[in-house]
Amino acid sequence: MTIVCFAAHPDDLEFTCTGTLSKYIEKGYSIIYVIVTNGENGFKEDNKLTPEKRSAIRRAEQMEVGRLLGVEEILFLGYRDGFLKYTEKLKSELVAIIKKYRPEIVFSFDPSNRDFDNLNVLHRDHRVLSEAVFDACFAAKNVLMYPGERHQVSKIYFFASNRPNYFEDITDRIELKLTLLACHKSQFPDFSKVASYIKEKVSRNADAYQYSEAFRVITVEQVT
Repeated sequence: MTIVCFAAHPDDLEFTCTGTLSKYIEKGYSIIYVIVTNGENGFKEDNKLTPEKRSAIRRAEQMEVGRLLGVEEILFLGYRDGFLKYTEKLKSELVAIIKKYRPEIVFSFDPSNRDFDNLNVLHRDHRVLSEAVFDACFAAKNVLMYPGERHQVSKIYFFASNRPNYFEDITDRIELKLTLLACHKSQFPDFSKVASYIKEKVSRNADAYQYSEAFRVITVEQVT
């Protein structure tokens, strides 16, 4: 009962899926965060700080989220923010993580979203990571491609999708979602604007719920 959540930056998961993750934690699932870049170039608070100091602040903010939410472990892969490339090194790291933690479910950006209608959602790091995670899930279930015991995930929850097929009701968790997102203080000079954006736009996905998180969920099947 493990879930591995892949994010390009600190705060990606807080924008997209913490309401849903909190429900899984209540069911007894262990949550592993994988933060691929340092997030140092998305810094809003004081851009005169060195990249190392900005990275340290963003890491500390993400760790605070993990403490409040109940994340079991947070892995920081240390790639440069805004310059992520799809390399064999990146994919092999992701495969190794999947094989090590053997998740039932994986959360990640949706690789099929190519609408290019939102600079924040569709920028390079998100696109690169989404494809690398998708390919890593395939490679992890293959016996021969990479060392280590094979592992097949059961489901993938793709967030930031342009064609979601599943909506999780987070009406009773919207304040938790906002509390966790507010931990990223370096990103939000005026968090009230962010809170309004989350309530009025990001979480208004389904008519059936006041607030929800949207995903394209796929079930992974092995037919051979």
